[in-house]
Amino acid sequence: MTSFLQLVSQIQQPILQMLNMLPQIIQASASIDRLNELEAIETEKMDGEQDGIMEGVLGVSMQDITFSYALGDREILSHFSYNFHPGSKVALMGHTGAGKTTLFRLLLALIKPREGTLTLYGRKEKQYISEHTRSNFVFVPQGNTLMSGTIRYNLQLAKPDATEAELRQVLHTAMADFVFDLPNGIDTECGERGGGLSEGQAQRIAIARGLLRPGAVLLLDEISSSLDEQTERELYQRLFEAFPDKTMIFITHRSVVSEMCDEVIHLE
Repeated sequence: MTSFLQLVSQIQQPILQMLNMLPQIIQASASIDRLNELEAIETEKMDGEQDGIMEGVLGVSMQDITFSYALGDREILSHFSYNFHPGSKVALMGHTGAGKTTLFRLLLALIKPREGTLTLYGRKEKQYISEHTRSNFVFVPQGNTLMSGTIRYNLQLAKPDATEAELRQVLHTAMADFVFDLPNGIDTECGERGGGLSEGQAQRIAIARGLLRPGAVLLLDEISSSLDEQTERELYQRLFEAFPDKTMIFITHRSVVSEMCDEVIHLE
């Protein structure tokens, strides 16, 4: 009997070890599947016909846009039309799933509408939105997206040859003057995703980095979600004063932003 129980115990141990490893095995399998999906995605082909930046103040026209993520799914946007006038400041509001993020993806040509046209236009020229027009947009995502390294390094990811004056200006515009009070100033090290900084501080540095990019249309996704109302209001005042000619489109749930914008779009 004793030897039988020992045999059972010997069989149980590897089985239990395998069961304990099951979550890691499933996670690893899912990761492999995702890597295979990414490898299968066709690389965008840049044919050189459009080398980037359009000149002047730019607007965006969306005409009769209909989009759903898969055939048969509900339409995220249905016959949506809007003209984001050059230099305008527009807030996008609506519940989760109403199409705010989808609209940004369309403007960045990460997805394409099932129906309708998207046009980027200025006083002298216009172009249909595609991967070739993407460099005219500056996207600042929600939260912070800082890399491990100095604050200077994080800012220079947007513009490697930025001058000290430019770095100081965008930090001031983004309400990030606190950087210069840190022991090592702009050369202060931070960890991945802004480790060592508060969420609000990291978010403001991420905004400053976006402002260094040359695009004429700013796509700003909940950029003040970690800020108190007073700091938030001052941020937008500085932003509008520093870049009066840039077209700005905000995804927001905050009333402060909508009150300060020229127009508000409520997506249902």
